[in-house]
Amino acid sequence: MGDEVREFVRETYARAITLKTGCCGGGQTGCCGDPVQEVSDMITGNLYRPEDVEGLPGEAVASSFGCGNPTALAELHAGEVVLDLGSGAGLDVLLSARRVGPSGKAYGLDMTDEMLAQARANQAGAGVTNVEFLKGYLEDIPLPDNSVDVIISNCVVNLSADKDRVLREAYRVLKPGGRLAVSDIVLTRPLPPQVLRNLAAWAGCVAGALMDKAYRAKLAEAGFSAVEVQTTRVYDLNTPAAAMLAGLSAAEAAEWNGSITSAFVRARKPARILKAGTDYQVRRAGPGDLVAIMELLQACALPTAGVRENIHHYWVADHDGVVGVIGMEQSGRSVLLRSLAVNAAWRKAGLGSALVDRALQEVREDGGQAVYLLTTTAAKYMERRGFVMIERREVPEVLLQNSVLDGICPSSSICLKLERV
Repeated sequence: MGDEVREFVRETYARAITLKTGCCGGGQTGCCGDPVQEVSDMITGNLYRPEDVEGLPGEAVASSFGCGNPTALAELHAGEVVLDLGSGAGLDVLLSARRVGPSGKAYGLDMTDEMLAQARANQAGAGVTNVEFLKGYLEDIPLPDNSVDVIISNCVVNLSADKDRVLREAYRVLKPGGRLAVSDIVLTRPLPPQVLRNLAAWAGCVAGALMDKAYRAKLAEAGFSAVEVQTTRVYDLNTPAAAMLAGLSAAEAAEWNGSITSAFVRARKPARILKAGTDYQVRRAGPGDLVAIMELLQACALPTAGVRENIHHYWVADHDGVVGVIGMEQSGRSVLLRSLAVNAAWRKAGLGSALVDRALQEVREDGGQAVYLLTTTAAKYMERRGFVMIERREVPEVLLQNSVLDGICPSSSICLKLERV
């Protein structure tokens, strides 16, 4: 359903900015094409003080389709780099640019050409130069690792059908110690299935909203700490307009009243990246590590076939026991990289990079020329390390046979290759 949701949302917001109507209830006409000005007042009203938006183009203020004011939430400072996910017509980007000043920068990211055109026009009208609007998806942010101090977003994360990937990408581009500060729709109880299947309810910021506990859990899984979810508004679903927003009948709206809220969501990327040799040791594995390695691979749902036979080609991160592992299987000058796993409590601290670096160092020392990898989860990470995607048939058959991986790794595995080790 992800591509269908994305395209429907894109078309809906393109129409909204073109016709100057709103989504999440904003504007004179709602996303579903019904007159829901009451929803506009309910969700988008009274979010910005007049002094906040003074001097900005009227189009920027009128075309804000959010459910909060993340610029007030984020505590921005001079010189910081800010990224607004789903920046729309650019109001929050322009406000952020003011607060970080000439020595800082504000990026806006949006997938909709019509929104980007309006945002750039608003930037020109405001005369703001420390702003750049980027076209792209929340799930694949076109910025380098560790490049942003603060990420904001205004009622947009809920629009993605792959929130885990959005939050992983947000974590990736944040600098160590960086902050996430977003306004979003958050649920206090699950909505009925007909709402979850309703594309208009997705574009209306409801069907894709997360439960409070689920939001916290996904942020923690992505690596964030200091997670807070603070309710700012509870929406009354007993009004006819609110029922249209959620795609509910009047009776259903009464039953689920109080389940849809706006919230400020805060989190932080831990500032400390652990150092090999100081916080843990990267060393060659031995037979005594076999049980711990197998347990770690099983916990990460990775294959264990061939590990025992190739234990002398494995490296581990050791902190009073194995907390990370990587393995290699070599045939001639071709090497299969496998079994990269890090204990959940040690993730997002640099162990994976240290293990990959050590494995590639050994490949170079042994005269290896090409490194291959089959993965279902780490493709983006390894592509940033210089690996390129290839067809499975391009992986030397001898590697698949030696590792007993042929038939174990699913056909959905992505195959990668690094030629310049």
